[in-house]
Amino acid sequence: MKNALSLIKDSNLLKMVIAVVIGVFFVVGGVQAATTISTNIATAGTIIVGEDGTGADVTFYGDTAGSYWLWDQSADTMIVKAGVASTSALKVGDEIASTINGLVFGYCTLAAIDVSAATTTYAYCTGATGVISGDRVFVQATSSMPTATWITAASSTATAGQINVRLHAEIGATAIGAGTVSLNVWAVRD
Repeated sequence: MKNALSLIKDSNLLKMVIAVVIGVFFVVGGVQAATTISTNIATAGTIIVGEDGTGADVTFYGDTAGSYWLWDQSADTMIVKAGVASTSALKVGDEIASTINGLVFGYCTLAAIDVSAATTTYAYCTGATGVISGDRVFVQATSSMPTATWITAASSTATAGQINVRLHAEIGATAIGAGTVSLNVWAVRD
């Protein structure tokens, strides 16, 4: 303390101010360098973000263009926000389950079909882009479906983009003209 007072007393105040300013710049620069990284980080361990050690949500970018995942540390789960979870398949959850190797959605249009009351008949729904043989297909009627006609089953066919639909008609059903009825389509490939 005596030396500090002597520094001020001996008119070396300017030296002391310069030394303090330089010291502050070194501390701020060191903290900034420790918190900003302008290169890739590779680790075989865990990265935890958050000062309490419990972590926080962190965005990880994958090596596939446009793909990334969000890790929820508190729930110990990965949330897929966009892109793919791998280059071959997606598995959701940690249960023993099938993986999803493809997911298609869109619509298809029914071919002309004459439905009669109290009968079951089949029709092709075409234009389901991306649907291939073996896909598990789910269809939903739109407002274009005539009254008294019900969809009771649907399956993919050997022809890509074509779905075989089983229709059931009740009293009051009318013939369906080509291109007049569209169905919403979801197809899952496992």
